[in-house]
Amino acid sequence: MIGVVLATASARRGAASSPPIGRRERNKREKRKRIIEAARELFSSQGFEGTTTAEIAARADVAAGTLFLYVASKEDLLVLVFREEMDRVADEAFSSLPGGASLLDELVHVYGALIALHGRDRGLARVFVKELMFVGDTHRANVEAFVDGLVDRTAERIERAQRAGAFHPGAPARAIAENCFRLYIAMLQRWLGLGGQVASEEHIARLRAALELQLRGFELH
Repeated sequence: MIGVVLATASARRGAASSPPIGRRERNKREKRKRIIEAARELFSSQGFEGTTTAEIAARADVAAGTLFLYVASKEDLLVLVFREEMDRVADEAFSSLPGGASLLDELVHVYGALIALHGRDRGLARVFVKELMFVGDTHRANVEAFVDGLVDRTAERIERAQRAGAFHPGAPARAIAENCFRLYIAMLQRWLGLGGQVASEEHIARLRAALELQLRGFELH
């Protein structure tokens, strides 16, 4: 507890002593934000192949050459959009886990948040599912970094349930976490393949049933 208080105080002192952001840096950040948002909107409405960098630059109200000061390619933009969207939602989901919830409820809370995100923009979700499998090695490493982080945090929740005596202590936490992620991806692909005709809430209920089957054999009652 003391360490947390000291760390918090130190962070506050660091924030207080940080110099204000200059106009040039603010302009750079604003342009980057506009470029990512323009790419997100166009990928969603026109697809990845149907969108050009010139269109993204025009939508972001920057010169075509300016866009390439921030990214090297359209693939860069796709991965940037993916990480901005998915990192934000995953971080919010893990930071808002309901207190006293079961492991199953925790996993449904996290993956349900990701499904809700995809449900709000199914066009963009289809781009992610279709295109991110075929990006180059550097970009694939960036996508895999997100997946690894999500799996690691899921494994931490499983290990926490093990320490609490609610989950079999010998169960391979990370392997189970990887299986949970595979269930999420498989069901997401099926959902989008059906045109997203099933409501997000019903899809989350189906995922919950699949996750429950995965976890059931390791739970201690």
